[in-house]
Amino acid sequence: MFNNPTPSPLWSYFSYSCCAISLLILPFLPSAGRDLFYLSGYFAFFCVLFNFRYYTVNKKNLILPGLFLALSFSTLFWLVAYKTSGDYINIYRSYMNMSRLFIATAFVLLLALNERLNFQRKIIYFCISAGIVINLYAFYQSIILKYIRIELAFDRATIVAYILTAISLIMMQSILMLKTRYRLVFYALAFMLSYAAIVFTGTRAAMLLYPVLIGLSVLATKNVISHRHKIVIILLLPLLLAVCGFIFKDKIAKRIDDAQRNFVMLNTAKADNSIFSRVWMQIIAIRTGNDAPFGQSAENRAKEALAIIAEEPKLYNAKRYLDVHMHNEVLETYSLKGIWGVAILLAIYLTLLIQSFRPERNAMLLSVSAALILYGLSDVLFFSSEATITFSLAIIFSVLSLKKTREQADE
Repeated sequence: MFNNPTPSPLWSYFSYSCCAISLLILPFLPSAGRDLFYLSGYFAFFCVLFNFRYYTVNKKNLILPGLFLALSFSTLFWLVAYKTSGDYINIYRSYMNMSRLFIATAFVLLLALNERLNFQRKIIYFCISAGIVINLYAFYQSIILKYIRIELAFDRATIVAYILTAISLIMMQSILMLKTRYRLVFYALAFMLSYAAIVFTGTRAAMLLYPVLIGLSVLATKNVISHRHKIVIILLLPLLLAVCGFIFKDKIAKRIDDAQRNFVMLNTAKADNSIFSRVWMQIIAIRTGNDAPFGQSAENRAKEALAIIAEEPKLYNAKRYLDVHMHNEVLETYSLKGIWGVAILLAIYLTLLIQSFRPERNAMLLSVSAALILYGLSDVLFFSSEATITFSLAIIFSVLSLKKTREQADE
């Protein structure tokens, strides 16, 4: 029963269908999207349980899911050691949710890495459809509902920018994989649609990084488009950016003005400064992490941080975020879970990058992984359940986007 030679394809269809519906409805109904992602994890868990030998033969395919499990269980151990009710309970709740989501991610990813069926065509069409629908909804919120910064169904425009980036990256790469003579036209239109949606979030980091990530995915693409088409797209990107910049110049100018005000207020200790607050938080994260290199509670981190701020008032802006996070994925992990937490997180980053090139190049996975790492320099994506689910699903779909040959399936 637990050592079937090959798993039934129904397990894959059930699990991936839940994943697809989860990604599609998450920006509209977050709780339903989250439940469906958990359901996909349950299907994957029982599939692995009933076909254990099949999913453990290829040891290389155990590494990435194993690291997600390691991050999940290490976080659970940290929660058991330090969790208390109080002013910082939301930090513990967020990491509890992250741990559960990564368990589901690990099992679905294990299915995807060992998948014998060829889902490439289905994945391509789904990613394009989901990307168009979600980006059009962003337009609806901005143009029709007049949102200053779109939020989809969430309460933070910044997280929406990260979610839109992940969804748009898999959409854009899927368009390149279409077998149609008009794909470059579709690609240009989709870029303008997706970049405009990111501009609507008002998130400066995403405005700057999204075109870079698109360029990276194009340059990394292999055996999908010709070298000539790559050059055309790379040369076309600045023109498309200029067009978007002209159309949405007022929104972009406002964010530039806000950034300039942040620089002017650099030496104003208690002024709200969204740019330099991140710098102060990261300084606090390093110093509190150095005081507890093997982990500590959120309460203890806050106590140490307040003592540091009392001695150095210029770091005052970090105070308001002590019950949230330190706006850097690695440093946030270091300040709470210590060296061992950072080691697991960096191992996940490195393994994702390696997986992007082996056993064959996967431009979609590379761009999603790069987005995860780069956005993690100024925020904590794994603090948000919705961002965690979206990037997990983007990674899973990126793995499934590679066409499996008979020889690959039999390895």
